[in-house]
Amino acid sequence: MNWIKNSILSFVQKAKDKFKKERASKKDQEQSLWINCPGCNQMQLKEDLKQNFNICKCSHHFDLDPKIRFKNLLFDEGHFDEIECPSWSSPDPLNIEINGKKYIDKYKGYQKKTGQQSALLIGHGKIGGIKAVVVGYNFSFGGAAFSQRENEHFLAAAQFAIENEVELFLSIYQSGGMSVYGNIHSLKSMSVCQMVHTMLKKKNIINIGILGSKITGGTFVNIFANDFLFSENPVAHDQLFSGKRVSAGVRSSDNTEMPNDFGEGTFLEKHGMIDGCFTSRLEVKTNIVTLTKVLLKKAETQAKNEASNVTVDPYLQAASKS
Repeated sequence: MNWIKNSILSFVQKAKDKFKKERASKKDQEQSLWINCPGCNQMQLKEDLKQNFNICKCSHHFDLDPKIRFKNLLFDEGHFDEIECPSWSSPDPLNIEINGKKYIDKYKGYQKKTGQQSALLIGHGKIGGIKAVVVGYNFSFGGAAFSQRENEHFLAAAQFAIENEVELFLSIYQSGGMSVYGNIHSLKSMSVCQMVHTMLKKKNIINIGILGSKITGGTFVNIFANDFLFSENPVAHDQLFSGKRVSAGVRSSDNTEMPNDFGEGTFLEKHGMIDGCFTSRLEVKTNIVTLTKVLLKKAETQAKNEASNVTVDPYLQAASKS
């Protein structure tokens, strides 16, 4: 009877091979006019998404090029100037090779693809009339992994903000974490980022972070040094240190189930990890400008009150008049 069983298995396998739908390659996906939305599981025309800044009708937010965000959604009249990445900074201090291919060549490929000097696009200009520096993480640039080069670029942005006395330092986060190819050179950026946030705080520069989807690892650790932290939309996902599968494995020891919204904007807000969620990236500018102006007004009033409360010695006052 084995020949019958083998014949059936052979027939089934041939049927599978005939009707099997091969997964499109990454190149084919990029060239396709359509994209499947993970939020509603419906096919969407890329051109339609582009017209709505990569926001689906179901409110799912796809990745958005930081240059488009800067020009169309943040800076006044779309005008901003870039802050250059230090030319001497290296993304590959260890000269890593993988299967005979140099990582530095891969990094140069990211630069060519995005037109950026590093995974960060950093611009300065005015947002609602407020002098601002904005750091945008481009996930298309190798998952916006932080290497020594991104570390130095981020530091250059902070130095510019302090030297030019800007009023707002805004970070748009979307990153897979620290670059494994940089080893300890990447990990040290976590301490540098914390130092940068402290420098900004000492100079009374308002420091706000906006979370997109996919913020994990060391980047997720860094975000909490901001003065204020918001998710750009409630269902922005994968805002966590490690993935859901790994986190679920940790929780399995006490037999508790992973919440359905774990790692989403609403989850972080509900547990006090962020200050709030915006409806979409389209309202980020309005809310940030309103908040910043309130804080600037408060700081101005406080400074005036402190000045009016200073007691001047009558003897010194008389001496100054004479």
